[in-house]
Amino acid sequence: MHTTFYDLINSLRVEEAKTKLKSAAFDKYSITGIAELCGFNSKSSFYRIFKKETGLTPTQFKNNTNKIS
Repeated sequence: MHTTFYDLINSLRVEEAKTKLKSAAFDKYSITGIAELCGFNSKSSFYRIFKKETGLTPTQFKNNTNKIS
């Protein structure tokens, strides 16, 4: 797979965060709350890893996607 265990886990966490950020059901959650639901322990590590994976900050991603019901 040419990746470390931690990179794999973080990639899966980011995918889960992306799903939650797109979902209208999670609009009441803050970005930090969504990060915690996905297993991130700090806002800074979530933002850093999310930007590394997607090229966008979580806020940019949330603002640029259409909501899924």
